[in-house]
Amino acid sequence: MHLPVYRTLYLDKLLKVLLITGSQEERRQKLDEYTSYDVLVTSYDLLKRDIVSYEDKEFLYEIIDEAQYIKNHTTAASKAVKVIKSQFRYAMTGTPIENRLSELWSIFDYLMPGFLYSYEIFKREIETPIVKNGDEDAMKRLQKMTGAFILRRLKSDVLKDLPDKLEEIRYVKMEKPQQKIYDAQVVHMQTQLAEQDDAQFHKNKIQILAELMKLRQICCDPGLCFEDYRNESAKLESCLELIQSAIDGGHKLLLFSQFTTMPEPDRGGCSYPL
Repeated sequence: MHLPVYRTLYLDKLLKVLLITGSQEERRQKLDEYTSYDVLVTSYDLLKRDIVSYEDKEFLYEIIDEAQYIKNHTTAASKAVKVIKSQFRYAMTGTPIENRLSELWSIFDYLMPGFLYSYEIFKREIETPIVKNGDEDAMKRLQKMTGAFILRRLKSDVLKDLPDKLEEIRYVKMEKPQQKIYDAQVVHMQTQLAEQDDAQFHKNKIQILAELMKLRQICCDPGLCFEDYRNESAKLESCLELIQSAIDGGHKLLLFSQFTTMPEPDRGGCSYPL
């Protein structure tokens, strides 16, 4: 392969990178100048829209990240990446390729079209015998065909020096104003349920779920349900303290929340994304 040669050539110069973004006309103009750049970067979605503009262009390498996006060979994204003309192709994915053998076939159909035969032959001779019959010979045949072209990086190979994951559950007690609203909502639900017979209960399941969701919102911050709420939220205050502590310690955070917009702590009426 010529890869080591080109690697050496690129070590002593800065690569010129072109992002294929903007309106359709702007993207077309950029693609017209593609020979002036070393690397073009685009997305699966934009590639699908612009694929006609790529049909007359040739590249040395085509590299796709998140290759699970082409796991279904019938999708437009899968068909688009296979239209690009290139001498070498690479696919990278963090998703195990053993999930479905049809996904493995689709990725190899991009890398080396025809290497694993047509999908009909692959399904008949390899996929079905392995999946339905546990055919060891078919499995060994597939491993022998694909093994030389797959470079796997196992989690155990790259996380040896990292400590074990630490989990901490922190309980937060609501202050009186927040607790009062929560208790009132509970009483409201209990009253509604007590007034319903079995038929009404089954008919109003969606409404009951909505009321339960309101309880969860009140636990996070009553301001999610009541715009005029101006008191503290125990969970929000505790969350902000944890964030500030992490920032002071020079750490980075990834914060997940079902309710992605919470009222500002100063109750000024604005909101910010958590």
